[in-house]
Amino acid sequence: MNLNALNEIVTNSPEILEQSARENKADESVVMGIALFAIGNGYDALSSNQKYHFDNSIRHLIENVQCSGYTHECEEYQQECTNILDDDNLVEYYQEQYGYCESCQGQADADAHSKATFMGD
Repeated sequence: MNLNALNEIVTNSPEILEQSARENKADESVVMGIALFAIGNGYDALSSNQKYHFDNSIRHLIENVQCSGYTHECEEYQQECTNILDDDNLVEYYQEQYGYCESCQGQADADAHSKATFMGD
């Protein structure tokens, strides 16, 4: 569980947390308050009710996060990626507005290089 990533979400992308709360039929302000409390005090300091909301609305955003997948600009459909992002990379993932896993980033870089080479010719 990456509480630094949670801090990044709360600080710079609170709409992610608010959407998760709505999807889980939880009060957005309650989930935001729990997130702020967890950032400052840790998961173990949460009450059982707070842990319930944390586990349902927050945990999936900061633990075992699946890569969003990479789609080449000429392809119509998003390619699904089953890779789980490293916890260490989650802050960067949210800072970059959903980056890629190492594999997808490699494919994106290769495609960008191929395009640049093709356009340069």
